[in-house]
Amino acid sequence: GVMLVLHLLLILFTLMSGGAGNAAEVSGWFDGIITLVLCVILPLRGFSAVADELKARTLDMLVLTRLSAGRIVFGKWASIASQSLLIALSVLPYVVARYVFGGLDLFGEVTALFYKWLAGVVVAAVVIALSTQRQFWLRAVIIGLPLLMGGCGMASFFMLSRMSAGSGVPITTFSVFGMGGGGGSVSVPVILGLAVWVIFFCLGLAATRIAPAASLLAVVKRSVHLAVLLILLLLAWETSMGAELTVVSATLLSLVMLDVLTERVNEVPSVYATFYRHGWAGRVVLAFLAPGWVTGFVYSLLLTGLVAVQTWQQRGLEEAQLVVISAASMWMLAALLQILPTRHARDLLPPFIFLWLGLNLVVTLLTSMLMMPFAMKSVTAWFTCALPPLMPVGYATAQAADKPEFLQMGLWSASLWPVVLLVAAVVAWRGTRSARQEAWRMTNE
Repeated sequence: GVMLVLHLLLILFTLMSGGAGNAAEVSGWFDGIITLVLCVILPLRGFSAVADELKARTLDMLVLTRLSAGRIVFGKWASIASQSLLIALSVLPYVVARYVFGGLDLFGEVTALFYKWLAGVVVAAVVIALSTQRQFWLRAVIIGLPLLMGGCGMASFFMLSRMSAGSGVPITTFSVFGMGGGGGSVSVPVILGLAVWVIFFCLGLAATRIAPAASLLAVVKRSVHLAVLLILLLLAWETSMGAELTVVSATLLSLVMLDVLTERVNEVPSVYATFYRHGWAGRVVLAFLAPGWVTGFVYSLLLTGLVAVQTWQQRGLEEAQLVVISAASMWMLAALLQILPTRHARDLLPPFIFLWLGLNLVVTLLTSMLMMPFAMKSVTAWFTCALPPLMPVGYATAQAADKPEFLQMGLWSASLWPVVLLVAAVVAWRGTRSARQEAWRMTNE
């Protein structure tokens, strides 16, 4: 149905393009309808892809077919991605027809169509990752808010397209994506690589939610995350895109921490036995790659150190300190997750998201109510040092002379949260002692 409606609209827009000589207004509508289908409508087909399986309790039937959790999730994403590719390919004749009418860059339009498809399959991976949550309203809020903001952005895009028609400066989706200029040769491979990683991250996040406790999926995920981060840091060191890639690395760090800090503590002896069979090297690797948020905390310390050192080299000490403070925000949420009764939840991701949303609401209220008087009086808001999420806002509005001391105070207050999380990790690790002892006996029999 979507495909038939799309083609009817595209036929109409193509005829209008021919009659109007590919006017900017018609081009804007043409790009907008394709973007809506590839980036919104088709990805939303995965809204309940896993939730329906969980509610109907049909995942056990899939497991009996010897499909792993990763293959189940990948299959659901691949069906949407392949259908999106089919529709994207079916759009090509209309692009060629509009090129025949004149005034279009065929290569640019085809490239823009590819990036729309790529963005759509990335969004589909995000939607499928969120479809593992049983709560319909939670999925609706998390997915609906970005779509609402994107819809407002698309409406603004259409208005700009109309305004540009009179100014003689055409605005197309291709120019909005920023692919029309002569970008560096490294940028396109980096964009494609990051898109592949985001898809892997989202599908891995979804697979973790439905995988059995004895699964070693965490080993694969963390190994890939570490490899991607090291590649980004190497590119930042060797290319002229160091500053941009450092920011990308910090964003990657936050996403990985979201994943590893919401894993359940693993109490299956066979999981630990896999590491013990490799001697002392396996025991060292166990501290970073074994499933569970306890080792995930140690793993996040390693990644934070790598990103902070690279940021120090590329952007200076102050930016590196802000990276550590940003990581402390995630550690604070994880610590609160373990202090509150939510630590007994079957899946730690929903309460983590609740805390994140609530914390952002508090930060927004404090920023609007308390920060304005300080900003108007050009006075440093020292109270923002108390919470790591408030630190970036406080640092941005602080007086230049106060910024070094402000960061030092912020680091001292932020260091409280990894210490609290470390104490909780030690307690949780001691709780798995019997499972690790059984694993040791299994490997030495």
